[in-house]
Amino acid sequence: MTLFDAVSLFAAVALAAWLAGFALRRVLVTTGVMDHPRAYSSHERPVPRGGGLLVVIAFFGWYFFGDHGAHPGLDFLAIGVAAVAIVSFLDDIRSRSRRLRFVVYTVAAAAFVWQLFRIDVVTAWGPAWLVAFLLWLWVAGYANAFNFIDGIDGLAATQAIGALGFGAAFCAMAPDAPGTGDLVALQLVLAAAMTGFLAHNLPRARLFLGDVGSIATGFLMAAIAVMAAIEIDPATGLCLAALHLGPVLDTGLTLARRLWQRKNPADRHREFFFHRAIRSGLSHLQVTAAELAIQGAGASLILLVRMRTDGMEALATAIAAIAVGWLVYFGWCERRFHRLANGERKDHA
Repeated sequence: MTLFDAVSLFAAVALAAWLAGFALRRVLVTTGVMDHPRAYSSHERPVPRGGGLLVVIAFFGWYFFGDHGAHPGLDFLAIGVAAVAIVSFLDDIRSRSRRLRFVVYTVAAAAFVWQLFRIDVVTAWGPAWLVAFLLWLWVAGYANAFNFIDGIDGLAATQAIGALGFGAAFCAMAPDAPGTGDLVALQLVLAAAMTGFLAHNLPRARLFLGDVGSIATGFLMAAIAVMAAIEIDPATGLCLAALHLGPVLDTGLTLARRLWQRKNPADRHREFFFHRAIRSGLSHLQVTAAELAIQGAGASLILLVRMRTDGMEALATAIAAIAVGWLVYFGWCERRFHRLANGERKDHA
């Protein structure tokens, strides 16, 4: 794929998604698929949810009409995305059992991972039970982690666009492999669809991704990293996974804190670090821009390392440095939040 082809593909899909967003919003409002403010919400007025259908449609457009060959797990990925998207959109329309959703996500991720073990590359990664568990945890866990960070305007969309855009670049610069071009095209298509959606989500949301968008997109991005590790090399797959360190660390640390405090991690809440930043006085746009900047800086560091060396040690060091950067940012968010909370307590004293 030439640079002109990539830019043309991105522009065409982004424009189509943006235009389709107007019609989709009208349909969602008419049919009453609305996200009404609740105690844990970061918005104050009803907003239609389900905008993530634009991303799901873009994926299946690539799947059915793209000129691509066989990919490991592609058919199972499509089936999994369809199952996850259907149950998630039904939940957007009317809240369903969390247990049902968990079963669907778990089975979809397990089916995708299970059939990968027909590939020699995967079986060579280590003990089958351990590799299978880690891959399942990555795909199912990240689908939920990405859903968790979809809590303020623009955050999930910009994180997805950044990850998919840099992911396409990492795949394009990797050694030639039969499926490389398809992985580049797929990430460009998803990033473009999310860009079209973002125009309806910032600076003030007129359309939400909904579970159909956040969970299906998280599922897709996690699976793409696995496919890149198989089709190109493990280092490329690790690069793609590292682009998602922000959501992974935010989710992992927040859930660990809630368990430590003996709170139910499954309950809805506003204790993620991006919530802390908002509650400390920052705007949705400021937090979204800050997290996009950290993701972009980390991705640029990985890109620089990959251009200079193919060694895994240098890559692991870069990823560790990025993780430290995220932790410093989260610590800053926590400090701002507690300063404000302590100030309010003094005012009431």
